[in-house]
Amino acid sequence: MKKLPSFVIIGASGFGAEAAWIFWRMREAPQYGANFPPRRINWFDFRLAGFCDDDPAKLDGVFNSLPLLGSLESAAKKFDTNVFYFCAVGDNEARKKITARANALGWMPFSIIDPTAVVAPDATLGEGMFLGAHAVVSCVAHVGNHAIVNHNAVIGHNARVGDFTHICPGAKISGWCHIGEGAFLATNATVIPACRVGAWASVGAGAVVLRDLPERARLIPVPGRVLHLE
Repeated sequence: MKKLPSFVIIGASGFGAEAAWIFWRMREAPQYGANFPPRRINWFDFRLAGFCDDDPAKLDGVFNSLPLLGSLESAAKKFDTNVFYFCAVGDNEARKKITARANALGWMPFSIIDPTAVVAPDATLGEGMFLGAHAVVSCVAHVGNHAIVNHNAVIGHNARVGDFTHICPGAKISGWCHIGEGAFLATNATVIPACRVGAWASVGAGAVVLRDLPERARLIPVPGRVLHLE
């Protein structure tokens, strides 16, 4: 009997549990895939093996009803099949380092894409990326490798979102924008048309980017104030 390739989620955390949940949603949706580019392998061909994590408290046992496999390097010794992975680590710089380790082991990245996400036929998606529920990637847009486009986020037409970016729930990237590698847009942040957000820059929750933001810059909106009502 042919052995199925193994699928591993890196990161035994809330995001990891979310990735597992959407993986099962992908398998359960019979219509899934009709509006997405062809893939080199079908998710039905996977065996979800469990979670990898470097945390000493998460090297063995069970998380989210699946086995804890230890670190990437120790887990690799347990497999005699091809291994595909998704890196469920929200920190962009950490995710870049961890995916380099996984790739060095010969593991292959795989994307987690919710069945309710909408992707234009001429949009392009990188490897190992996350597309949450009701997210939209519009015409001629591009989302890079290992990017996170979370629930209800929107990538406008002709926008380019770089590798290892993190677009949080409800964030809106307008048409013709360019989001550099590793940039972070917090919940409900907005980038107006044709603006550039530099590599590894961060935009705070609810902030509006009105002009280009340099590399590693931080844009912080005015926080709400607590009013004491008499």
